[in-house]
Amino acid sequence: MSLSLDLAGRVALVTGGGTGLGRAATDALVAAGATVVIAGRRADVLEAAAKAAGAQALSCDVSDRDATHTLIARIMDAHGQLDILVNAAGLNIRGDSFEYSFDDWERVHAVNTRGLFFMSQAAGRVMRERGYGKIINIASMASEIGMPGIVAYGSSKGGVRQITQGLAVEWAKSGIRVNAIEPGWFRTELTEPLFSNKEWLAKVESRVPMGRAGMPQEVGGAIAFLASSLSDYVTGAILRVDGGALAA
Repeated sequence: MSLSLDLAGRVALVTGGGTGLGRAATDALVAAGATVVIAGRRADVLEAAAKAAGAQALSCDVSDRDATHTLIARIMDAHGQLDILVNAAGLNIRGDSFEYSFDDWERVHAVNTRGLFFMSQAAGRVMRERGYGKIINIASMASEIGMPGIVAYGSSKGGVRQITQGLAVEWAKSGIRVNAIEPGWFRTELTEPLFSNKEWLAKVESRVPMGRAGMPQEVGGAIAFLASSLSDYVTGAILRVDGGALAA
């Protein structure tokens, strides 16, 4: 058995692959030799990111179940296989839980949990046919600790942890490995408003043993590992990439 980070000959799909941690996953998979398709709702962002990364872009709203199945069908028509799925599409709407709206709650969970599950289902069905697949979900440290103002987000990411572990157990016999990355504080398009608050940033950095927040590209190595043959006996794992924050 060959153990390698080389992903030549593999086809990968990264949802939310145009920005933030999704873009970091895209860059890492391309660098490892995979053919990468990125998907998201904003066609202009996708096209620019795909051109810069050497990937392909396909528009898709992951909260639309029919759209996820259409996306997988298009990838299969173009490439004949799908080996790796990175579920990086995510949404966070902050708000006081006393006043949080039904619509905002539904929007967050539609993308972060429902969309992730049905994208995994569509991809998993084609992976099952070949007896091989790697699914990598982006969870969050907010699934393990309470954080004010993001209860919808934290609960949705708790769902990601459970989806990851449940599918790992259920799909192992089909040759599909399902794991998750649990990032700590990272500077992305989604979190940029927080990082502009110097007081907040100082507080965060004081809680991280490594003394700083992460940069998106620092997730890339973990993504490449979980996508490669080096992790073929790893499934159901939740890999923290947080500078030691949750261990402190």
